[in-house]
Amino acid sequence: ICRSVKPFLNATELQVTQEIVREFGSDSGLGRKLQRLLEDRASRTDNWLADWWLKYAYLSYRLPVVVHSSPGIQLPHQSFERQEGHLTYATRFIQGALSFKKILDE
Repeated sequence: ICRSVKPFLNATELQVTQEIVREFGSDSGLGRKLQRLLEDRASRTDNWLADWWLKYAYLSYRLPVVVHSSPGIQLPHQSFERQEGHLTYATRFIQGALSFKKILDE
């Protein structure tokens, strides 16, 4: 986790983040407790996540599912010669998604 956030933090923020991660993962940390609780739930169900996912990702709010809870999309394969091509493609994709959201919101 610390490596993934390092480019976005200054030295002080990185140090604080590293300490939080160490504490979370320590033997007495919240991470260990949460892991034990998840393992306990997994031992009592076929799928520890399915009920929660259904309830919280789909049923507990009344917003359009496609825009608000579908995390993936498959796009056709693209070949780019330079990084600018990736950026242009991503920008156009985001513009299209936002245009579609604007239509839904109106």
